[in-house]
Amino acid sequence: MKQILALLVLVFLSSCEEVVNLPSPASDHFFVVEAQLTNQKTAQKIILSQSQDYFDQTSAPKITGAQVVVSDTLGNRFTFTEKVAQSGIYVWEPSVNQPSIGNVGTTFTLNVKWQNEQITAKAKMNRVPVIDSLLYEYDEATGRQSASDSPKNGYDAQFYARDLRGPGDCYRVKTFKNGQLLNDPANLTLVYDAGFQKGAMTDGLLFILPIRRSISPQLYLENDKIRVEVWSISEDEFNFYSQARLELNNAGLFSRPAANIPTNIKNLNATSKWQGTGWFGVSAVSSFETVVDPKKARKGLK
Repeated sequence: MKQILALLVLVFLSSCEEVVNLPSPASDHFFVVEAQLTNQKTAQKIILSQSQDYFDQTSAPKITGAQVVVSDTLGNRFTFTEKVAQSGIYVWEPSVNQPSIGNVGTTFTLNVKWQNEQITAKAKMNRVPVIDSLLYEYDEATGRQSASDSPKNGYDAQFYARDLRGPGDCYRVKTFKNGQLLNDPANLTLVYDAGFQKGAMTDGLLFILPIRRSISPQLYLENDKIRVEVWSISEDEFNFYSQARLELNNAGLFSRPAANIPTNIKNLNATSKWQGTGWFGVSAVSSFETVVDPKKARKGLK
């Protein structure tokens, strides 16, 4: 009797399934800025694009032909030129006179002129701690490292850095494996002082273990090159990335209503239909790189 009842319930539930296509409103006009400048002696990039409809799977339209200038509080001006015509990618190249975009403590202002629009944003380059070391030990993959295309046995790595004294320092940790950035949303590691969030009482401490081990979403193999970078970010940018990560992972039966992601991009044309979104940030960067050598592996890392 129980088996028959279960079968009837299954048939009833199956008969209730129906695909519903809900219309979504057309996108508002958003001017999107993607910019994270650094003090590294490399080319700096700013990407400008337009927003698109929520379910639109095509590439976002690019903002082309814009005038893009970054200035700082020391009176320097950095002109960004479009890398390739119609690309929406604007680049500044270092030179002998200006080997990098700037130094810690400097505030930068972005100004973009495009058609009748004038887009602006400000950001300060904050300090960043030095990465002391990067160690690894041979181990079996854990649950978080057990993706089908990942090694089942290999080297589990972690890095060591200490938060600078004084509350409110925020950072982003980036990991590169053999030159490729591990850029899955799950690899977005944000740090507040030496912990994950404000109020955790971690000021001036060694980065906590989950942050140190975040550079190993999968195990490494012999001769793999590991590069870890710590980027300084503002508390506002920390909140921007935190909200963006929530929205990127906001799916499934118990997903939350979508929420707007904060931005520091503004349009000075008050009557314009174009609204600013995205983020303009500047970061000081510290880095550490090593190649996995079995002879240098440790045991019992904590």
